[in-house]
Amino acid sequence: MIKCSKLNSILFDGSRLQFSNRSKLFLIIYFGLFTLTAPVSNIVAQTFIPGEVYFDSTQFVEYRAGNLPIILSAPHGGGLRPDSIPDRKCDECVTTRDAWTQTITKGVHDAIVAQTGCYPHTVINLLHRVKFDANRDIEEAALGIPFVQQAWRGYHQLIDSAKARVKLEYDRGLFLDVHGHAHVVQRIELGYLISKSELQLSDEELDAEDLINESSVKTLVSDNQNQLSHSALLRGEQSLGTLLTKKGFPAVPSLQDPFPLNEDAFFSGGFNTIRHGSRDKGGPIDAIQIELNQDIRFDEERRDMLIDSLATIILDYIDLHYDDQFREKFCDINTNVADQLNLDQTFAIYPNPTNSQLNIRTNIQDFDAYIINPVGQIVYSTKDKQMNLSFLPAGYYMLHLKHSDLRIATRSFILY
Repeated sequence: MIKCSKLNSILFDGSRLQFSNRSKLFLIIYFGLFTLTAPVSNIVAQTFIPGEVYFDSTQFVEYRAGNLPIILSAPHGGGLRPDSIPDRKCDECVTTRDAWTQTITKGVHDAIVAQTGCYPHTVINLLHRVKFDANRDIEEAALGIPFVQQAWRGYHQLIDSAKARVKLEYDRGLFLDVHGHAHVVQRIELGYLISKSELQLSDEELDAEDLINESSVKTLVSDNQNQLSHSALLRGEQSLGTLLTKKGFPAVPSLQDPFPLNEDAFFSGGFNTIRHGSRDKGGPIDAIQIELNQDIRFDEERRDMLIDSLATIILDYIDLHYDDQFREKFCDINTNVADQLNLDQTFAIYPNPTNSQLNIRTNIQDFDAYIINPVGQIVYSTKDKQMNLSFLPAGYYMLHLKHSDLRIATRSFILY
């Protein structure tokens, strides 16, 4: 929760600050209710620091802040079943937990940190699926229960915030939603929102515009390092499925196993893949649903092997398709610039709090400034050192400063 001492230092640092009745009313309402909609409960006090762990206001959604163009999500691996939250009961509700997926997701996160010294963004639902399904729309996920609706908003706002940071720092990125399946065929299933029957089509048919428009990696198809086609990205030599299979983890689709047969069960992707991928809006974040088979998840040795292999494969995938210099620099693209420019001493925003006018003090002449709202949306951008933000609603915001396409500093402020 928000700590009063932190708020005092932010809001009332000096007796010169005077608030109008409207502002006082906002402060009472804002700081009384902000935790219902903010990505984390202490967001007012600080911005996200890579490597730190945060929780949403319900304390049941965990966010490991990152500085890589990788977002990991584990929506169905939680095990907490508090009696205070009613069980989800409906005809269509699936309440089975994806065992070991939380452990695997955290393990992949840690393995990437060990390999790079940098951090993927990782969002984890700690509640059991019988209480909260983070891979459904809010109606089915929460069944009208306000507290669960709050957790749903926290989960997806944290992912949205991670996506906004990836966009600012790298322009492009990849969202991976980790699940588990109990199908008869023991292989990893990769969901691109392309159905089983569509995967059975020829490469030429998969490369048709109408199927590309259905794909959760739609943006990657239009812009990838080696100009690979849609079919090649799904099941070619450099596809995620082929990379997994070569590491000893059979996957479909892949070069070795291009499509499921008619009698095979197959998950092609769900709500998260749709909401956070590039299909519908053609945004900069692509998405893939990873369905892990039981033979991997339930065997400790295989599970540990998968964690190490998947971390390496994800890094290779980014290097192959998004940035062929990624493995040479990782997050140095973002961290070194600020040191070189000594921005900690030269960058400031004032006044803070402000009721409209915000100024930037910096010796950097060529920059882009972005204002980010609490749910990770860019609401304003400018190249000027002075800006009038009176058109924005009162609230907490972050200002990201970029130079030569690299994010070099972040400051938070309050608009009252």
